[in-house]
Amino acid sequence: MTGTPKTVDLPEEARQFLLGVYERAKARLEAVIERHGMRPGVSAAMAVERLAVLDEEMAPIFPALEQAGSHVDCARGCGVCCTLTIDVTPDEAFALIEHLERTQPAETVTAIKARALAADTRGHGMEPLARHRLKIACPVQDPATMECLGHAARPTPCQGYLSLDVKRCQAVHDGTGLDVPQPTAANMLTNVVSHTRSYAFEDAGAPRQSLELTAALVAAWADPDAERRWLAGETVLEQAASYQPPADGGR
Repeated sequence: MTGTPKTVDLPEEARQFLLGVYERAKARLEAVIERHGMRPGVSAAMAVERLAVLDEEMAPIFPALEQAGSHVDCARGCGVCCTLTIDVTPDEAFALIEHLERTQPAETVTAIKARALAADTRGHGMEPLARHRLKIACPVQDPATMECLGHAARPTPCQGYLSLDVKRCQAVHDGTGLDVPQPTAANMLTNVVSHTRSYAFEDAGAPRQSLELTAALVAAWADPDAERRWLAGETVLEQAASYQPPADGGR
């Protein structure tokens, strides 16, 4: 089902800009599927392209912020946001695993698997804020350096999460802060690219799914055939489904 970003509540100039982002992203991301086909490995190929698309679309944000007297305060090795619950699509989980297994030593991958299993055991199915309060680190984060070992194939929510104040990030991480200032444009661009990628796969026959990242890694490593089946139209990794609040509000 082909979709377009919901922009009806935006000023006309912003609406047209985001529709342009959508059209550019759609052409490039659909081309990946056309070139590769719906075969295992297309998730990794899609990751390369969607990272490039979002990087290019967000590039003007940085000088605009500087001109306005602000700046993106993220830095390599910071990692305080890496206890947030991250929702991903199946292709993002498959691409991250492919990248880790291709670029990291076997013992590092084994350690990541162990961290993923431990993290999922502690936080599986938890409400995101409650999980964040437990400070469960992403298993792909290097515990020694705080750097992301899967940065080149990181999921879209990780790529698009930009902070304007690292001290506010730390306060939220410590439980003394409530929110982190972020550039609105970055969030909007991230949503457009993310949804456009999902529509591209859905139009090609893969079901739309939202998964919690750590649980998805555990489930995908336990099911090496999952990518092939998902691309063939099967719902997979169901045990890793994103948190859904109770219908009665938990009462």
